[in-house]
Amino acid sequence: MNSKYLQCLLISALGSGSCFAADTQADQGAYVGLFGGTGAAIATSLQQKGAVHLNDVHSLPINAKGSTGSSTRVSMGGVQAGYEWRRWDLGQSRWGMKPAVELEGIFLGKYSPTGTMPVRPRALGTQYVTIPMRTNLLLANAVFTIQTPYSNKIFPYVGVGAGAAFVSIKGSDSANPSEPGINHFNSDPDASSTAFAMQIKAGVKGEIYKNLYLFTEYRYVSINATSYDFGATDYPGVHLPTAPWRVNLGRQQYNFVVAGLQYKF
Repeated sequence: MNSKYLQCLLISALGSGSCFAADTQADQGAYVGLFGGTGAAIATSLQQKGAVHLNDVHSLPINAKGSTGSSTRVSMGGVQAGYEWRRWDLGQSRWGMKPAVELEGIFLGKYSPTGTMPVRPRALGTQYVTIPMRTNLLLANAVFTIQTPYSNKIFPYVGVGAGAAFVSIKGSDSANPSEPGINHFNSDPDASSTAFAMQIKAGVKGEIYKNLYLFTEYRYVSINATSYDFGATDYPGVHLPTAPWRVNLGRQQYNFVVAGLQYKF
């Protein structure tokens, strides 16, 4: 008889509980993964505020407010590292759940939303503000994998996470058709900001080789509203000088379809 099962029988006879405890413990452990996907950004609010200096004493306040376009295509990629615990039995059924915690670094591809923003005073027309963005996120997640009676290779799961987003804007542009050739951010078109971020994900993973899993999932990512400071308009002899500009971007929301590989140690 196999020595492992002789040992189990002996432990059971001594009242030590399940002889499969060691196997259950081995069912937990650390894992790493990498993933990528594509999705779309949902339209959000955009505002440009500042002032045009009419002379040394008087300035004209400017407030342009509108929204970005929807369905802007955005790519994403990332890496993850986590730890999954052993199965929790769900009552007397054959269903179970395995909890895990993980840390993810997510990188959104460069995209350039443009806001169409009527200006106040209204006589100044409409401002079109383009902000080429790159966003990196660091998120801590709680993940719950469901084990069903139907397969020991395919597992649905859900997760929720929170953390920080780091947004960088390079080469922004603020244009008005009434002033062709003028970028109102020309003296400094770059800015950055940090904000709270969260995500919800749901998917399914399948074991394709021992300890190697292929997964596909849907993710919803949300980033709180951010603000950016851009340089003053500086075209001597062509445009009146201005104060530096403040741009407020509303809450960013994304829908992604993602696929990746995960290896459990």
